[in-house]
Amino acid sequence: MISSRKISLCALVILVVLWSVTGEVRAERLVQPTDYIFLEFLFGVQGAILGGGLGFYATYWTLSIVQPCPSVQPERRACELGTTFISLIVGPNLGIPPGATFLGVALAGTIVGVQGNVLLALMGSIVGTFIGAAVAGNWVIEPTDFSLVVNPVTMAALGATIGYNIGAKVPENRELAPAYKVVLFERRF
Repeated sequence: MISSRKISLCALVILVVLWSVTGEVRAERLVQPTDYIFLEFLFGVQGAILGGGLGFYATYWTLSIVQPCPSVQPERRACELGTTFISLIVGPNLGIPPGATFLGVALAGTIVGVQGNVLLALMGSIVGTFIGAAVAGNWVIEPTDFSLVVNPVTMAALGATIGYNIGAKVPENRELAPAYKVVLFERRF
């Protein structure tokens, strides 16, 4: 009987051999902007989450300065609860689009060398945020299986990714684009 350790070792060896054999094919292929769409989307989701959190705290801080809560305890709790509720509604909707665009998709595109359209990415993330908020409804309070996938965060990242890649290009001059190359085995015949 063959053990699972031998099977996993054989599978690893096969993967390493395939990776080294196809290395020349991967090196010869020209890089396209569509090669990095999934990476840009993932960065966009993370940027949207970060932007939403920053939007919440910025809105809470601004409301606390504009209308400070009274020092008497029962009224203070009600005032802070109201400020938190308003900040939870307004803040993330203001912070998600720039977070998805600048902290996410545009950052990922810059890292890998894709020159995309940042203005269309911002417009796409704004539209995506509104669509996600309209479709998901109260996804924070009562999440459903559908709203966990389609919500303002993911839709903003999707809109920013689509907008960024409209007319995107990778410079042909490889000196302008960052080069990341991982070589496991180099063969010469």
